[in-house]
Amino acid sequence: MTNKRKRRSLSSGDRIGKYQLDGIIHQGKYRTIYKAFDPFLERDVAIKVSQFPDNQHGEENSQQLRNSFFLETRAVGQLQHPNIVAVYDAGVGDRQTFIVMEYIEAKSLASIMNAKEEIPISKAIDIAFKCCKALEYAHSKNVVHRDIKPANILITTDGNVKIVDFGVAKVRDQIDTFSSGLFGSPLYMSPEQIEEQEVGPSTDLYALGVVLYEMLTGDRLYEADNVHTLMYKILHEKPESLASRGVEHASKIQPVIDQALEKSQEQRYPAAADFAAAIRSVDIALRYEESEIIKQVNAEQAGMLGFFKDFNQKQLSEFVDLATWLRISQDETIISAGEIDQTFYVIVAGRAIVYKLNEPVKTLNEGDCFGEVGLLRNENSSTSIIANSDMLLMKLTTSDLDKMSTTLQAQFYKAVAHSMVKRLAEDKLTADKAA
Repeated sequence: MTNKRKRRSLSSGDRIGKYQLDGIIHQGKYRTIYKAFDPFLERDVAIKVSQFPDNQHGEENSQQLRNSFFLETRAVGQLQHPNIVAVYDAGVGDRQTFIVMEYIEAKSLASIMNAKEEIPISKAIDIAFKCCKALEYAHSKNVVHRDIKPANILITTDGNVKIVDFGVAKVRDQIDTFSSGLFGSPLYMSPEQIEEQEVGPSTDLYALGVVLYEMLTGDRLYEADNVHTLMYKILHEKPESLASRGVEHASKIQPVIDQALEKSQEQRYPAAADFAAAIRSVDIALRYEESEIIKQVNAEQAGMLGFFKDFNQKQLSEFVDLATWLRISQDETIISAGEIDQTFYVIVAGRAIVYKLNEPVKTLNEGDCFGEVGLLRNENSSTSIIANSDMLLMKLTTSDLDKMSTTLQAQFYKAVAHSMVKRLAEDKLTADKAA
C-alpha cells in the first residue's frame, strides 16, 4: 500500500526558501500565485507555486508540470523587457516547483473585460501595440508564448502592459518538452494549434488579434456551444465584421484585424513588428481625425464669440488653426502687472478679473480679448489679469501674427481696434458715473 502524506496548504507567514508569504494573489487547480517578501533585497515579489498532484494520474501530471516549469524558467529567464514580467529566481522540490517574479499592482485584462468595463479604442490599440513590442522581443529570443489571452495580459495601475505566464511557451530550435497534444486556450487558439502543426511567431499574433477583436467589440470572436464547434469555426469560418458589431472607426481597424486572423500563417503579419506598425498607423489616423473634429468643434464654439462676429469662415478656421488652446484654473494669474507679455488672448469660456493697483476694476467674459497692448506695442502691462473661474483661452504670439494670411491679418487688427475702442468707451462711461 502506498503511503501518501497529505500536504499542508501554504498560507501567510510560511516561507518558500528565503521568501516570506504575505497572501494569495490567484488560486488555481495545481498552481497558486502568492505575494511574498524578499528580506535580502527588501522588495515585494510574486511567487508561482506548482503543486504536483497525488492521484492515479499523478506521475503523468507531475511530469507535465515539471516540464512546464523548466520550459518557463528557460524561456522567461532570458527575457528582460518592460512589457514582460521579469523572473528573479526559481526552484524545484519533490512535490512542487516555484518561480519568483516581479510583483506589480495590476489587473488582468480578463478581469477588466469580465467586469464589462468599457475599453476605449485608443486604449485597446495601446494595449495591443505594447503586446506586439513584447512579442517582437520574445520572438527575437526564439521564444513563442503559445498562450496569449486576456488572463495573461496585465494592466498596471499606471497603464503599462505586462505579458505573463510562459508555462506553455516554445523555445524554437530546441526540443519541445511537450511531446503531443493541444496547448493554449481554445478561444485564442490558431488553426495550426488546433491541427497540431508547427507553431511560430504568427501563432502569437493570431491570438493577439483575437484579443484585440474582443477588446473592440466586447464579444468573443466565435460563439460556440462546445469546444468541437469552436474549433470548427476557427478552422473554417470568418468572424463577424467589426462594423456588424457596432465598432466605431471599423473601416480603419478591420484590415488590421483581418490580416492578424488569417487562417494561414503565411498570410498573417510576417512579424510582430509589422503588426505593431499597422496598429500604430491606425492610431495616428484616428488621432488626426479626432484632432480635426476638435478643431471643427472649437471653430464652431469660437464663431459664436463677439470678437469673431465679422470674421468669415475661412478667416475663423485659419485663426483657430494658428491659435494655441489653453485651459486655465481658477485663481491662476494670466498676466502680471509690470511685465511685458507679447501674447494676445481671446476668452472662449469662463471669466477673469482685471486688477489695477491690486484693486479689481473689470470683469472679462466669454468673447472678450486682452493682451493687445503687449502684443502690438511691446509695453509693460499696467494691470494684472486673474482667472475668476476655470477658463478656456485662445492664445496668439507675435510669431503667430507673422504666419497669418494678409486677409486674416487685416480682419484681426480691425477686430482688435474695435475691441479697444469699445473698452475705452466703457472705461469712460464707468469714470463718468464715478464722478
